[in-house]
Amino acid sequence: MRRNVRKLSWVLWLVIVAFIAFYIPDLIRGPSNIVARVDGEPIYIADFQQALQQQTAYYQSVSGGNLPDDFLQQMQIREIVLESLIRDRLILAAARDQDLSVSAREILARIMEYPTFQEDGIFIGPDRYKQILQVNGISFEDFERQVHDEVLFEKFTELVSNGVTVTNREIEDAYQRANEQAQFDFFIVSSAGLEPEVSELLTDEGVRVLFEENIFDYRVPERRRVSFAVIETEAIRESVKLDEQELRTAYAASIEEFTIPEEVRARHILFRLPPEPDEETIAETSSAAQEILSEIRNGADFSTLAEENSDDTATATSGGDLGWFRRGRMTPEFEEVAFSLEIDETSDIVQTPFGLHIIRLDGSRPEQVRPFEEVRAQLDQRITFERSEEIADQRAEELRVEVLRRTNFEDLAAQFGLELRASPLFSQLEGFSEVLSPEFTRQVFVAGRDRVSEPIRFGNGHVIFRVDEIVESHEPELAEVEDAVRSDLIIELAEERAAEVADEFAARLEQGEGFDVLAAEIAASIQSTELIQRDGVVPDLGRQSALVLAAFDHAPGEVGGPVKVDRGYALFRVTAHVQPDWGQYATQGDVLRNEMLNQRRSGLFESLVRELREQYTVVTYEDVTASIIS
Repeated sequence: MRRNVRKLSWVLWLVIVAFIAFYIPDLIRGPSNIVARVDGEPIYIADFQQALQQQTAYYQSVSGGNLPDDFLQQMQIREIVLESLIRDRLILAAARDQDLSVSAREILARIMEYPTFQEDGIFIGPDRYKQILQVNGISFEDFERQVHDEVLFEKFTELVSNGVTVTNREIEDAYQRANEQAQFDFFIVSSAGLEPEVSELLTDEGVRVLFEENIFDYRVPERRRVSFAVIETEAIRESVKLDEQELRTAYAASIEEFTIPEEVRARHILFRLPPEPDEETIAETSSAAQEILSEIRNGADFSTLAEENSDDTATATSGGDLGWFRRGRMTPEFEEVAFSLEIDETSDIVQTPFGLHIIRLDGSRPEQVRPFEEVRAQLDQRITFERSEEIADQRAEELRVEVLRRTNFEDLAAQFGLELRASPLFSQLEGFSEVLSPEFTRQVFVAGRDRVSEPIRFGNGHVIFRVDEIVESHEPELAEVEDAVRSDLIIELAEERAAEVADEFAARLEQGEGFDVLAAEIAASIQSTELIQRDGVVPDLGRQSALVLAAFDHAPGEVGGPVKVDRGYALFRVTAHVQPDWGQYATQGDVLRNEMLNQRRSGLFESLVRELREQYTVVTYEDVTASIIS
């Protein structure tokens, strides 16, 4: 081979090419059954799919099964699930490097704790345990490996968490901050009212300097001008005429829609029960209800007794009146009795999930069918709308076919009797007011010039367009945006002037001038808060944490500020400062301790995961995860 190496070189090259073809793609893309590797250990696609299905099932359960088609993409569920799996593997890798281990005895003890493998609190035995796994298609080895990792994970997290502590002083400080309250008056030195005053300070040089220092902020976005034509549903609707027979046929087909079910009007007196009442509670509540029922049977006024005794606060003030309702609105137990009573008849005691009820029937309406003449206009309007929508959709489909044939836009409009109109130049952020459709705007800004679009559905019908002009995004000359720059400079000067006035007022307050006098000087209204906590809301300003926290730093009677707020600068006067009720500390301290411990543990784990990402190699195969669709 040494003597014939030149003759055999083509064989060597063939081997190299084969190696590149078969092995390099896997090194770049990753094997098709692996979504990631953590410290060399694979996360298989099956594990990823299982975790993805579990997460999706959870969201389906909490949403009643109504998830949008693009839910996984919108909520980035795939990314979240993969990140969770990677974090788990990082922690397991760190646990192994800490020489933590899990014995067979520990694995067995954990398995015996699972409710699935217990009957009456006792382990069902190894044979039935393996049978359950087999029936569910779960490998015995895979399951015990998962249990091993679960125990190892817990050991490591316990090791890390043991070093997290919270001192009594920290808990007391947190309780103080969370429960103390303050109340204060304030007024605003508003920049808005100072704009006419500062407009005299506006100079061309100032405008030029602001423009040059912030030229990127004034960059003109890409703008486009289109020719467009609309298939207007409203115009089609005016041409649709329905005859008597069509309306009567539609009425007969929709008779259920115009049928008013039987309705009753009732009152009730509610004696509320807890979610899972014991026999003693039910007996006591029933005794109280029976006393009220006896009074009613003896001629007492039902409405008065409802006002005085009903636990249904929403109806008690109106004498227990529930108004008119049909079947399906109340609990089955309640409805069965209410719909069986005669008018002015009072029921016996009725139990529902809400408690015990005494029901009185005030009125009843039998099932009714609304006559044709009464609903004729409604039918005409609905069917006309549906017919015009169908015609518009049909014309849009015909139009789409012609567009795909690359028909000239002007000829296309003439063929379908559509008026061609031109838009002004508009940006993607502004949109075009005559066609309020995000999809229209999106397509305009991805379409090529002179290309005719397919019909796009929007509020008034269907629209097609052609991009006639594209003005690229660019840094403008000052003259192009001068009005906007001047307006911004006035606002900036007004802000500066408001800050000067506020600083001057703060100094005068320190010298003893009256808070009310200074507010009156600029005709500012003085507003007062209720007693609020540190995360409280300030009237008319919303959440202004800087202002609230500044007030907490002052004693009653003290003044402070200025503090920057949304509309200018606030000056304040503290009127009350209420300390927490330390009598409640004994019951709330443990809760607060657990919250703080959990927060610190969470923060510690976040920093730990960041460190582990730097310590261990993490490789993800995005082409594999992107191809997985739930």
